[in-house]
Amino acid sequence: MEKKELEVPGIETILGLKGQPPQEIEIPFKLQKKQALMVSEWNPVFIAIIPYCYKCKKPLVWHTYPQGRILYHCPDCGRKWVKGGDWPDDNS
Repeated sequence: MEKKELEVPGIETILGLKGQPPQEIEIPFKLQKKQALMVSEWNPVFIAIIPYCYKCKKPLVWHTYPQGRILYHCPDCGRKWVKGGDWPDDNS
């Protein structure tokens, strides 16, 4: 059986969550490194990698060269994505 092609707006690929996500979500260091690599690989072919809040479906605000733990935050619900416990010490 042949599958029919579907067109789905990218934002609609965000699946619903059961319950409420935590207000603070830790991101492992290796995962953040992969995300940075994805950005550098996709941008040259004119595709932007934009993290979205799973709950609000809004683009996250990025904290580049963060001085604290916050990597991203949602402008609507205030959730924060922070450095996980496996991040190297900023002073090393």
